[in-house]
Amino acid sequence: MKFEDVPVSDAEGWALAHSVSTSSRRLAKGTVLNKSHIEELAATGVAVIHGFRLEEDDIDEDEAALRAANHLAGSGLRTGKPTRGRCNLYAEVDGLVLASDGVDAFNAVDEALTVATLGNLAHVRAGQLVATIKVIPYALNAGRLQAALVSPKAISLAPFRSFTASFIVSGIELSAKTRELTEHRIEMVGGRITDYAQCPHTICAVTEALETLKASENDLILMLGVSAISDRRDVLPAALVAAGGEVTQLGMPVDPGNLLMLGKLGGKTVLGLPGCARSPALNGLDWVLERYAANLPLTAAHIRAMGNGGLLKETSLRPEPRAPRRETGLNVQALILAAGKSSRAGDHNKLLRTLNGKTVVAGTVATASRATDLRALVITGHESENVEKALSGYSCEVLWNEDYANGMGSSLSRGIQSLSDDADFALICLGDMPFVREETITSLMQTSKKISEARIFIPTFNGKRGHPVLWHKSLFGELKSITGDKGGRDIIRRYEALVCEVPVADPGILIDLDTPELLAQFGLDRDR
Repeated sequence: MKFEDVPVSDAEGWALAHSVSTSSRRLAKGTVLNKSHIEELAATGVAVIHGFRLEEDDIDEDEAALRAANHLAGSGLRTGKPTRGRCNLYAEVDGLVLASDGVDAFNAVDEALTVATLGNLAHVRAGQLVATIKVIPYALNAGRLQAALVSPKAISLAPFRSFTASFIVSGIELSAKTRELTEHRIEMVGGRITDYAQCPHTICAVTEALETLKASENDLILMLGVSAISDRRDVLPAALVAAGGEVTQLGMPVDPGNLLMLGKLGGKTVLGLPGCARSPALNGLDWVLERYAANLPLTAAHIRAMGNGGLLKETSLRPEPRAPRRETGLNVQALILAAGKSSRAGDHNKLLRTLNGKTVVAGTVATASRATDLRALVITGHESENVEKALSGYSCEVLWNEDYANGMGSSLSRGIQSLSDDADFALICLGDMPFVREETITSLMQTSKKISEARIFIPTFNGKRGHPVLWHKSLFGELKSITGDKGGRDIIRRYEALVCEVPVADPGILIDLDTPELLAQFGLDRDR
């Protein structure tokens, strides 16, 4: 392929390597120039263009990408339509991605050819993007492409097969939440729980339950006891052996999920569930279920090989977190943002609407003040005098942000700079969220003491993140630097590994009174 600077007068038949603007339009890269284009460019004063031209043994970028994609794709994958030198591979069914060493071998052939895939054993849904093949230049020499197409197929999909499972619960009542969560986990990999057995947490009782299930048609047996499995002589593994089965592996190098048991009984796979099975967060059990459902080998060696990458995100639902607890008596200071114009909510300031005889902002401040340790800070701006008047008698300090018109970032910065030197955490609240419950804030604070490795604590309701958010002091500097109206979203994205989601039974974390419709829905009047 020729790629060079070409005088416009000699550029007929050449393709633009980069887009060029004329006096009337923009010619896109890849445009093959004709006489009309050349006259248009010359009239605009363009003397030279960066151009390319394919030679006899060149293959167009789209065709090269398509050939490479078809070569790399194994079973379970669909090839997309190539465009601009890119061709994607998509999952045809739900399953696990199998990305072999052939991916690295392909990328090592020539810098002009690349393939990027999801991680090996990634869980994907039908239709999901699995890999993308990109040809870097506008064309590829046929010999260079052929050199890359001698390697074996490098990417495929292990589809989930349908299966049925039995669930033995010993020593405890199976809660509706744990039952629903476990059924969802199994369904996500193509399975279904058909039988439940409840029994005392004794070797004899669990053995009897296992012997009953030996003759069932189910492929998988799940076991959950009143306490986690800590030794091969513990109740669940001992019962499995007494029933004629065997313990293949006790424990795994994945956290959460360390205390999982893998076993066999009469040709069935048996899983002793770790305590984290009660949490919806990703844990070692998910990895084991995925391998099982994809009909991949599941042995002690495979379990032991999961340690690389096995340190997963901590969950707030674990009774014994892996990192030491923070010291007691941590100070939390509430920072309530109440400076905006609330223009979306209509002509009247939504913070000054009344609800049950109390203004919206007063309701928010009252809850935060009761729950936190230090005196709340309220940042005002628009109608600051009226907001301050509405807060008369409440335990808070009101600070005016003269730059409030520049967005939420200025109010955050004003508030963070004014935090007490004793504040270990800042609870950042939106002033228009009076429905947040005090126990939600308490849960955030208690979790912050329990999980010391996290720095940002976000409440969730039915899996959706809400407000307020609890921030550790190590991030105060970044919060102070926020500009515009983004709030802390970019920081949360940047430090997602330091986020701890805290499930709460509080729909109020999702209700901010942004529109007249919401104000009317909750019966807020216009009196000041």
